Amino acid sequence: MSDKVYDVYLVPSGKRAGEQNIVSPVEGDELEFYDTGVWLSRTGGRNFFPYEQIRTIREHHGDE
Repeated sequence: MSDKVYDVYLVPSGKRAGEQNIVSPVEGDELEFYDTGVWLSRTGGRNFFPYEQIRTIREHHGDE
């Protein structure tokens, strides 16, 4: 497991039509970039976030 942690901050929920209940920021330990969005691996699985739902991505060390 990497010592890096990724926090994905999402746009305010009122701007996401039909979005599931996900609390921003979403924290994970692996981030994969694709043409249409990112896959975030975290405890309990993976989530895909399209770029239009992402406000900011923060990378930091796990002890911060």
